[in-house]
Formats: sequence, C-alpha cells, structure tokens
Amino acid sequence: MSSSNDAVFLRRNNQIQDAIDSHNMKQALQLIEKRMKKGENTQFLKAWKANILFNHADETHKKKGIAETLELCNADPPISDLDSLDILHRTLRKMDDHTELRSAIWERAAKAKPQDHALQMRWFKFGYEAGDWKSAQKAAMSLQKNFPRERKYYFWAIFLCYLVSDDPASSDMDRKLFGTLAYRFAQKAVADVPSNPTELLSPPRAIQTAEELLLVVRVLESQGRWTEIVQVLDSENAGLSSRIVNNDRTFMLVKVISLGAAELWEEGHSYVKSLLAVSEDEAERSTLHERDDWKYWNLLILAVRRLENSPELLSDTQQHIEKFIEFSPKSRNAHIALMDIVLTGFKRGERTEDDLVVACQRYFDQHKHKLYAFKDLRGVLETRDDTLIHRVAQNCMDSVEGKPDDAIPLINAYKLQYCDRISGKGNAPKSIIETLVRNCLYFYDAFTLLAKTKDSKKESQPDTASAMESRPTDDFCIIAAMALLQPRPADRSSKKVSNTALVRAAGILEHLLIDSPHNYEAILMLIRIYLLLGAGSIAMRWFGKLSVKQMQYESVAHNLFTRFATIHPHPAPPIEGGEYKDFEPQVAFIGALDFYRSANFTIKNSLIKGLDDGTYVNLDDTIELQKRVRDSICRRMWALDLRRMQRIHKGNHLALHEDVAQDTSPARDHRKYDAFMNLERCDQSPFEHRLRAGPIPRENWLASARLTDRLFSVLESIGSQKPVVLKLEMPEIGKLSLSQTDADHTFAEIDATKIHVELFKVAMFMAGSKAHTSTEIETSLGEVEDWLKVKREDLALKDTKKSCLIMRTAIEFTPGTPAAPTWEYFHVVWTLVETLKALWNIFDLDSRKSAKTAKLPAEQIKRLNTLVREVFEDVRSNTRSLKQSLTESATLSTLIDMVKRGDATDEYEKPLQDVLEKALDESALELFCGELRESWEEALDGVLAARL
Repeated sequence: MSSSNDAVFLRRNNQIQDAIDSHNMKQALQLIEKRMKKGENTQFLKAWKANILFNHADETHKKKGIAETLELCNADPPISDLDSLDILHRTLRKMDDHTELRSAIWERAAKAKPQDHALQMRWFKFGYEAGDWKSAQKAAMSLQKNFPRERKYYFWAIFLCYLVSDDPASSDMDRKLFGTLAYRFAQKAVADVPSNPTELLSPPRAIQTAEELLLVVRVLESQGRWTEIVQVLDSENAGLSSRIVNNDRTFMLVKVISLGAAELWEEGHSYVKSLLAVSEDEAERSTLHERDDWKYWNLLILAVRRLENSPELLSDTQQHIEKFIEFSPKSRNAHIALMDIVLTGFKRGERTEDDLVVACQRYFDQHKHKLYAFKDLRGVLETRDDTLIHRVAQNCMDSVEGKPDDAIPLINAYKLQYCDRISGKGNAPKSIIETLVRNCLYFYDAFTLLAKTKDSKKESQPDTASAMESRPTDDFCIIAAMALLQPRPADRSSKKVSNTALVRAAGILEHLLIDSPHNYEAILMLIRIYLLLGAGSIAMRWFGKLSVKQMQYESVAHNLFTRFATIHPHPAPPIEGGEYKDFEPQVAFIGALDFYRSANFTIKNSLIKGLDDGTYVNLDDTIELQKRVRDSICRRMWALDLRRMQRIHKGNHLALHEDVAQDTSPARDHRKYDAFMNLERCDQSPFEHRLRAGPIPRENWLASARLTDRLFSVLESIGSQKPVVLKLEMPEIGKLSLSQTDADHTFAEIDATKIHVELFKVAMFMAGSKAHTSTEIETSLGEVEDWLKVKREDLALKDTKKSCLIMRTAIEFTPGTPAAPTWEYFHVVWTLVETLKALWNIFDLDSRKSAKTAKLPAEQIKRLNTLVREVFEDVRSNTRSLKQSLTESATLSTLIDMVKRGDATDEYEKPLQDVLEKALDESALELFCGELRESWEEALDGVLAARL
C-alpha cells in the first residue's frame, strides 16, 4: 500500500482491496480508474491496475495487464517507490520468462536511489528468499558499494557470488564469472588481515572472525584450490596460530583434509605425525586424546601408501602408531591404523600374512567388548582372500570360546563366523547355517535369562528388560534371522529369499521384540519381512513403533512406503491405542508430505537470520538442506503414491500435491540403508538388498508414475469440462526405459506403463488433441485389447484354485498347493486394478452424450468394456480362491510347524528344531501365526472390497 499516512487515502485503498478479496475485479478496476480520472494518476495506482488486469479471468484483460506491467517496468525514469515495486514484483513473479526483468526493476530503482537502504534491502531479500542467487548477488554488490561502512555486506557479496558459482542451475559462463569474483573477494579479505596480532584495527573488508575464514575456505574448496587453503592456514595473519583461528580444531581438520586433497603427501605425513606424537610434556599429552581423530590417522596411512619410494616410511610410521598405542592402549583409531599399515606392508610384500593376522588379533583383544569391532575388522579384511578371513575369524572365535559370561565378544565372533562361512560361500551348506542359528539362539536365551535374573534381584528395578531400547545380546537373534534369510540356490543372482525363510525369520524377530520391544534394527528388518510376506497391516503397525519424525521421512520412511500403494492401499483394522497413521496408509503418507512442506517454511525463515549472524558455512549447509527437501525423490514418490491410493479408492485423485507429483526437475536421492545390520563381505551385496520389494525406484520410475498420474488428471479434466493443455507432449515417454532388465521397475510396472502410454494417447485424443489420428487410436485400443486378453490367461483358474498368477506369487505350505499371498500378488493385482480404473473412466466419458469429446470406435469400446469387466471379475475370483486356500491350508498348526521345522524343501536338522521349540514361547508363537493369518485375510478382503 501507499506510504502516505492520510486516513482518506488508506480508506480508498482498503475499498479496492476489499473488492479484490471478494473477487470483484470489475469493481476494483472502476475504483482505481475513478481515482486516476480525478488526477491521482500515480505509478502506484498504475501498477495496481496492471496487477488486477493480469489476475482477471478474461484473457483480453490479462493480456492488457501484461502489456501495462511491462510498460511500467521499462518506464524512464524508473519506478523507485517501494509499494509500486512490490506490486510489479508480485505480478512478474506470476508471469513466465520474466525472471531477469524482475531483478532489473530493482536494479534500476537502486541506481536511481543509491542511498535508499530500505529499497536495496527489499531487493536483496526478494532475491535471496526466492533462491534467485544472481539477483541477490547484484543487490549485495549494490549494498556493499553504497554502504561500505557495513562490513557484513562485503561478505554477503562473497557468499552470494559463491552460491551462484556453485548452483547447478547457473550457466557455465555465470559459474566461471561468479566463481572468479568470489575468489578475488576472498583473496582480498585474507590479504587485508594485519600480520601483527597486536594491531587492533583492521581494514573493514578484512577477515575478523572464524566464520568469515570458514567462508573463504568454502569458496576455495568449491574451486578445488586445496593448496591455497593450506597456504592460508600456514600464514601468519590467518593461519592456525593466528588470533582468528587460535589453533581451533575445526581448522586443523580443514588443513588435514586439504593436505590430502592437494596430494601434499610428505607435508601431510609430517603434519599429522607431529599432531599424533606422544610428547614427554604432560600438558601436551593431556591434549593428545582430543587429536585421536580418524581423519588424522587416515591421512597418515594414505601418505604412506602414496609415498612408495620411501621404504623406511612404513616402518617408521608403524613404530609411531605402536608408541601411540602404548600411550593409549584402548585407542580404536590407532589400532585400525596399525591394521591398515600392516595391510599396506602386506600388499607390498614387506609384511607377511601372519603379521596381519597378529595385528587383527591385537585389535580384537583390545576391542572385542565393543559392538563396532566386527565392522572395523571387516573393513580391513575387505577384498582379502578366503584363507586370511578364515584365520582371523577362527582366531577370534577361539579367543572367546569357553567364556560364556561375556556376550559382546561372542557376538563379534559369530558375526565374523557369518562373514567367513556364510557370506563368503556361494551356497553355504545347511549344516553351517543350522549350527550358527542354533548357537546364536542358545546364547540369546541364556544371556536374556541371566539379565532377567539380575534385574529381578534389584528391588528398585524388578524387571527392566522390556523397558530397554535394546540390549547388545539382541544381536544374537538378529544374526540367527539373517542366517536363515539366505537366497535360494535357484535365485542367488536375484537375491530372492524363500517365503518359508521369511516366516521363520519373522517368528525369531517377534520373539526378540517381546523382551526388547524397541530394537531399531530388528523392527526395520521385520517391517521389510512383513512387506514381502504381503502382511501390510502388521508392517504398518511396527512402522508406527519407530516414531518416524522430521528428516526420518527422508531417510527411514522408504523402508515401508516404497510400493506400499500397490501392496496395501486400503486402511487396515484400527489398532487399540494406535494413531490413524498406524493403520491408514493415506494418513501416513499425508503426514510425510506435511513434513516436507513445513520443513521448507522453517528453513526459509532461518535464511535471513543466518546472514545477520554471519554463520555462512552453516547457512550454506542449510541451503543445501532446503534443496534436498525441495527436490527429494521420496517427496515425489510419496505424492505420486498418495494420489495413486486415492485413485484406487475413488477412481480419481485430489488436486492436492499435484505440483510435487508432476515436478520434472532432477530429483535428489538421500535414502539410507545403513540402519540395517550387514554382515556380508564387502565384495557382496549388502544384506538389505534381499529384503527389497522390487528394484529401488529412481528417475525412470518417477517418469512412468508421472505418466500414469497425468493420464488420470487429463481424464478428470475432460469429465469436469476443464480445459486440457493440448500442447503438452507426453511426459518423457521417449525417455522411458521399459525393457525387462529395467533397474527401476517391477515387471508389473513395466507392463502397466506400456499400456498407460497407449491410454494417454487415447485420453489426449478425447480431449481434442490432433497429435494422433483416429487410425492410430484404433491401433492403441487394439494393443490394450490384446493386453487384456493376456491378463485373462494369467488369471484363468485351473482346478478352481490355481492360476498362473497365484502359482507365481503365492506361498506354498505344501509343495504345489498355494496357500497365502505375498507382496507380489497384491502388487500385480493393485497395479492391474489401477489400469482397469483408467479404462473404466474412458468408457464413462465416451458414453456421455453431452460430453464434447472425440468419440472412440463403438465396437472396439464395447469389446474392451466386456474384457475389463471380465478381468476385474477374474481378479476377484483369484482373490476368493486364495482366501479359501488360506482358510484350508494355513492353519495355526501348519504355520507353527513352518517356523519350527521349515517345509519339505527347506527343512533343517533336528537339533535346530529342538532349539527353536525351546526358545520360542508356544503362546507367543500362536499369537504371531494368528496375526499373520489375519493380516493376509484382511489384505485379501481389501482387494475384494475394490470397485471399478
């Protein structure tokens, strides 16, 4: 609004705003024109009028608004009052292809009023908050030029130059230009720092704080100027010993990283060796523990490896490490460094295999009481031959056997046994697996009983076992479950685990979670297992116990959400004491998407504060986080799958989240899988791979999901008689890779997407597109017809119980008799149902007499209509057949026997059966098997409840 404080003026403005708020654009225009005719012909009213015209529903008014806005933007002299500029900026923001003009109006105004601080700050904030780094950089340059006494503006200019140069969206020329500017400004800031620390006054543009120096380091890092970083940190005025740094550990680590990146191996070795030297001075020795950081040790080892022409260096470094271990015997980093240095010598032929085994044993003896010991040893032994791994594993086992009162050393030893005897073998013998499982379950029960006995003796804490987050001994159960989950010999390349093994592993993990209900690794594994078993309701319930919050929706939620829309898209029965998100998948997905939206606002609000505080590096990390949240692949997947679930339920999706679902910019993938225990060798696929419900969705999956989403949006627009953008090309169809070896899609998704391509052509034709002729549409419909016939064959029931689909995707409790569904059955069925719903929408639109749509071939549509009904009924028949088989074959006793004994193709020796029978509580096992059956029944009922 106008800056005038005149009450009459404000009242008149409010009248116009009230008309706009009530969407009465005609009245708003009349009020403005009335004031302009009376002589109040200000730039502010002109800008406001142009904005109202632009927002008018009528196309003629809109074009006039664009023309008047552009005329005002190019006015001479330039418009320079804030209120008018605000309105012009708001209008330009909604106009396509006018980003540069949006910045130009502020730049021209700033030149006209160089001492108007408020104007230039508004320009800066508009660009900065919108992520328009180039515009914000120009504003920062204007601020530092016109207000040189405010030294922070100089560092704002450096920071914004860096952001433009580091932005992938910037052109190559801009990245080079602004990178050079940032570098020169940074150089100047370092050079202006007085070399004499007693000199209190320094030039305004000189670095004065550690944060400003970190900004300079970040600029140099982004340009790969590692040697210059080392030179800066070695200098008198801004180096490690300067008043600014004062030997801050952060900068010491920066120097270490820079020495390695610059490949200054001799200097790097000398520097970290001096940092890790054991001094005779007591004060120095007291700070040595603070320097026991792996980054220092890592540079020491890397330098030795690269300086191969200095043979004495290896022995000298080993002695140096030995001396540190003598000073700090429990130093984890020093022991790992010792193993690494011996390994380096072993590779060169200067150390023997025995030397390496001894170093590993020394490490194990000192750290066997820590759960990280296995991971450290595996890292050192990666890519080594079987004999060496076997020797280390056996030595570790020998050193802990006969000491059953010490749980963690035993756990580490059994993890090494798994790595040696199971992961390292192409197809480990059942006897080895059986022995490992049996021993782990025996020790788990023994240590659990011991813990409960100790707890019961404490009157103040009569029983703490169930209240604990997790216990180290839980790992015994997890190792046992992992040992059972080995790929079937026939499916070793695909890493597919037998359904029997999944059921047995679930039983063992449920047993573990009775005493340790918050074990994160066990719950994650169990969620994946239940998903593979098609028990989506139980997977949701366990996922609720993880209490996923904030960034965990990015790093953890994918363990349940991936393909959940085509495994369990319908609500499960309510859970007593549970939240809606624990049994209603749409609520869970909406919660995840709400996080991304709120996170974006929270981050945006913190950006200006970070600048005022001068925390530039933290601010850069925050901006990176903002990009990560905005462009998250998970966010787009959850939006697409939420809309998919809405379509499966009601035939159409809501408009909400469409902008996220249809975003075609490159996505960022920050999904994490390291929360899963992994005991596989480093040259093997991680254990988590074998618990995936199909390939990991990536960009190709997003493209095909967007195509399906767009198909339903076009059909919805036709049905509601909204205009369809006909110039739009089909979303990335040419880029879709839909071969049988596609790394993103399941076979069901590939199959469906090929049909959705044809249906999209049909939908656009109905909307009036001339991209395809009626003959081409007939061909597309013919392909759909052939596809439906193939589906009928796949769903055809033989002997009233079996179809090709059921035999391919169901669990068999007895050979040849499918009895329960898996995730694959539901995935195929729900993916098919979604396609049938799209076809049903097309039939509905084509049948409307009043609809102004291009008509489709009547006879062909009639045949398709019949086929769709038949295929949908076949889906229901298959589901009813599977439900009947479940009732007949999956009795409680059958499931209990499967957990204890396996099936005829996966039966283990009696000693393991005895241990399982002893370990697993009968009533708890019955409850587990009963809930599994109920979950299958509930999921099948969900399919039967679906309607076209």
